[in-house]
Amino acid sequence: MASLDRERRGGPARAREYFREFRSQKSEEERARSIEEARDLNGVNPLVCIGGAGFAWACAGALWALTTYLGYLFASHPIDDDSVYVVQRLASVFRNVVVGLSSLASGFFGVVGVGIFLLGVRVAYGVVVGELDPTPIKRPKSEEIVLPDVWGLMTGKRPNRRGKRGGGGGNDNPFGL
Repeated sequence: MASLDRERRGGPARAREYFREFRSQKSEEERARSIEEARDLNGVNPLVCIGGAGFAWACAGALWALTTYLGYLFASHPIDDDSVYVVQRLASVFRNVVVGLSSLASGFFGVVGVGIFLLGVRVAYGVVVGELDPTPIKRPKSEEIVLPDVWGLMTGKRPNRRGKRGGGGGNDNPFGL
């Protein structure tokens, strides 16, 4: 039976073929260099991290307040007993989903806030010790990422458009339209 399944699915070699596109194409040296660049905390301002943690905790607190409010609201307004059974079940499922999602979002923001706060503490320690430099890293103009004007693309407003629908315009449109 196992050999029949292996023949149908193609075995591990065929599974590797399916997921080959998701594997990294970098060499070991490139991979090690990118990990070291990701670990470099120079240029990170600890006050920005701690402020971001405060914002995340404020969002978590607001979502938790929303969760408790919704819990009290749903508890104080029970579903009618004389309504259709399917409607009762769907309403209770909806209530559980709403309260569950708001509490999940609250927990998510809380944990993210803890992580950002710990990052800020680590960077602040590195700055005090002299290991890290919090000044922003200047990159050359050639390495800057320029985001396209997506709103202009969606609304049909293209730069240097001369009233023609299909043609005019400069070569600064990254989408080739």
